[in-house]
Amino acid sequence: MLTLMAVCHILLLTLSATPDVGTESGRAAVFGYEEDALAGGPLACTGKQLKKGQLACAHRTLPCGTKLLVQNLSTHRMATCQVLDRGPFGAQLPGGRFVIKRNIRQRGTWRGILDVSPGVAARLGMHHSVANVRLMYLKRKSARGRKTPDLG
Repeated sequence: MLTLMAVCHILLLTLSATPDVGTESGRAAVFGYEEDALAGGPLACTGKQLKKGQLACAHRTLPCGTKLLVQNLSTHRMATCQVLDRGPFGAQLPGGRFVIKRNIRQRGTWRGILDVSPGVAARLGMHHSVANVRLMYLKRKSARGRKTPDLG
């Protein structure tokens, strides 16, 4: 009998081979803790505050409202979330210190592909503030025939 983890892994492999599914791999960080300076401001897409336990994430290019399936590559746990903000804006300076970038021309390298809310981090089993993840999302065809992320 297949375990739930094995079934999910097979599903991930099947979906990632489908041309209508977009995938990305990279690092994800947690944002939106109560002591986080970014948590007090409104989310970029909705203009609303991040609610405790909300399954939200920040992505630089995917349209707001895009639903993602995120897998933590070290724990193999998965969670779904919705893009409700722009980011990640964290950058690592050459000395190793992390800062918040205010614009793309500022010094430092981008630290990851996704920022996740604490609710998503808990479901993914992120024991540290940064984890290697794989994310997947459905694409839909636009009126011009280009594939764009499915907004649900």
